[in-house]
Amino acid sequence: MGNLYGRGKGEIGESGNEELRTCCIEILRRYDLPEGIIDHSRRVARVAEFIADKLKASGYPVDLGNVVAGALLHDIGKSKVHQRQSAINHAEASAEIVTREGLEELAPIVSRHILDAIISENHSPLTWEEKIVFYADKIVTHKLVSLEERFNDLRERRLDITHLLDAAYEPTKALESEVLGSAGINWEDLKAHLDEE
Repeated sequence: MGNLYGRGKGEIGESGNEELRTCCIEILRRYDLPEGIIDHSRRVARVAEFIADKLKASGYPVDLGNVVAGALLHDIGKSKVHQRQSAINHAEASAEIVTREGLEELAPIVSRHILDAIISENHSPLTWEEKIVFYADKIVTHKLVSLEERFNDLRERRLDITHLLDAAYEPTKALESEVLGSAGINWEDLKAHLDEE
């Protein structure tokens, strides 16, 4: 991976996840992300790594390093110090930043984590890494929440995106079923894992 602990581009690897986390947090701080976003990103990474571990144990090809790094950096585009090039939303801005940082393999993961992506014909989450980060981001606020809770909260706070929420709910539920079913886990397993930490 470009700037992370001396690996070449495209080589995040599956060992050294603590060092990987530290490097990603340093990048978030360099782009002046608020602590609330950093805390959210850490929680998303914990959930995403747990799901990725279970998928990998079930025989699916998942790059754990890319999942952890993608989850940690998915919201970096919310940086106030980054001057967007052509990005029209924070997910595209996140892709710009990770590419500039030499981490272009993360660009599809971070650019496909928003609700718009799940209803897009050309930009929906396709790989396991993309699906895991998309899903983990939806069920993590300052705590673990169900998709129903998350969508209901957004409906109350964001009347401007009601049609997006309506369109995205069923595809997001289908993605949840695919991810959890393939990983051989359920909602209770996710809650138990986070309660252990």
